[in-house]
Amino acid sequence: MTPPSGELVKQPKQERSRQSFDRAVEAAMSLMVERRSGAITVAEVAARSGVSTGSIYARVASKEDLIRVAHVRLMDRLAIETRHALSLEVAPHESLVDLVGRAVRAMAELLRRHAQELAPFMRLAHGDPVIAAGGKKAHEDMVTAFATALLSAGGAITRPDPQVAVTWSCTVVYSVLARQLGLGSDPEAAMDQPWDELLAVLVEMVAAYLAPV
Repeated sequence: MTPPSGELVKQPKQERSRQSFDRAVEAAMSLMVERRSGAITVAEVAARSGVSTGSIYARVASKEDLIRVAHVRLMDRLAIETRHALSLEVAPHESLVDLVGRAVRAMAELLRRHAQELAPFMRLAHGDPVIAAGGKKAHEDMVTAFATALLSAGGAITRPDPQVAVTWSCTVVYSVLARQLGLGSDPEAAMDQPWDELLAVLVEMVAAYLAPV
């Protein structure tokens, strides 16, 4: 389980100190986004944020913990946005295809909006079990929200085990979107398919799988 950011940080008592540390975390994130990796130093974070290295080390034990704090904060934001974006239910007279379309597009836009922030952490996760655990939890939450939305279609899903079917569908959609957005370990392996065409194919594929003719 990913520790809350509070367990990684010696909490400052003064508001001014909290604001300074927030600037340091934001600076760490911006450097990671620019480099698409965790190849940053505390000195660089200090220079960008205007917070001394001593003040940063007074709050976290290492650069790795600073990066983990940034990751926890991103995962917290992503969890809130996931719940909001995928809080979907089938509307009266809505077809399964239309519901699938709303769910796929909601997930796609969520991932695309945060792709630059997610990319460096997905690479770091291979060697950092704390970041890996946080990413796994966020992925599981997204799968659950996506599955819950599609299961609201009820009898329109004709696969023998709807829960397994919608979970598998989410896994496939997520994997394709992650590849398209370059969120794997090798950014050069990113797909280059027109975005709207890709989403249309995913919607058609998932709808056909959930309710085969």
